[in-house]
Amino acid sequence: MDISPEVTQREEYKIFSSHIANSDSTETTLEQFSKYTNSSLSNDKLETHLRETWNSILHIASQKPHSSEQQDSLVKLLQALVTQADPLNDSNGKAVEIDGSKVWQDLPLFGQQVRECWNFPDDQEVNKKTRDAWINVNAFIARLTATAVNEHGGERQEYGALDFSLYGIWSLRSALEEELSNLPGKTTIDASIGAAAVWILYAGPAIKGLSESEKSFSGKVAKPGFNCKDKEWRGYTKDRWQLWTENLAQTEDMVQDGGIKELVKKAVETMKS
Repeated sequence: MDISPEVTQREEYKIFSSHIANSDSTETTLEQFSKYTNSSLSNDKLETHLRETWNSILHIASQKPHSSEQQDSLVKLLQALVTQADPLNDSNGKAVEIDGSKVWQDLPLFGQQVRECWNFPDDQEVNKKTRDAWINVNAFIARLTATAVNEHGGERQEYGALDFSLYGIWSLRSALEEELSNLPGKTTIDASIGAAAVWILYAGPAIKGLSESEKSFSGKVAKPGFNCKDKEWRGYTKDRWQLWTENLAQTEDMVQDGGIKELVKKAVETMKS
């Protein structure tokens, strides 16, 4: 994961840390954040400010346990940014856009920052801190996706910027369609399996709905993993969901950490229910 620890020195990080540490109201945090954003706009530093904002949120999410109220709080704050934050206008009263995306409705650059941190070092044995951070950030992005996609696989239009369902395929594919024994160590295996499990725990109904509605993606971004290379999958499918259900149950014996074993058990129960 590529989230610089230097982000903790930024004002954006301090605002969001205060929000979850002190249970600040959403309205209070949005007001404080808006004031800081307006100063960034006047200083022509908006894009830098946005990247620091998203990095701050992602860093906090990676450090908070996936089941924590702090993650819930961050999800709700992003929802509020999309639907409640005052539109950002320039000096001429025109709505500010970046690459055609409105601030805040479309969360410009957020997707780019998520993609930049989506680089798990699976070519080496990781430590427990890296393992937990990877599982936590997967859970956070899964939570956002569950906000954006309903149980029938349909997108809630107002939260379209929070739909990262493709990332769910990437994590599930890594753990359930590749040869886990090829990974360099037990902690790395735990991280891969744990990441897949939290996607099911926090976005299971949405993922099942996407599978039943056969949502596909362009090109080969959602292609099958090596162990399923004979398949023609380009997204979510019913038989892919079935394979994930079967394979996730089989991964439990490969997990060394007791907490992650419990995650897997709960995820399998969710898939079978």
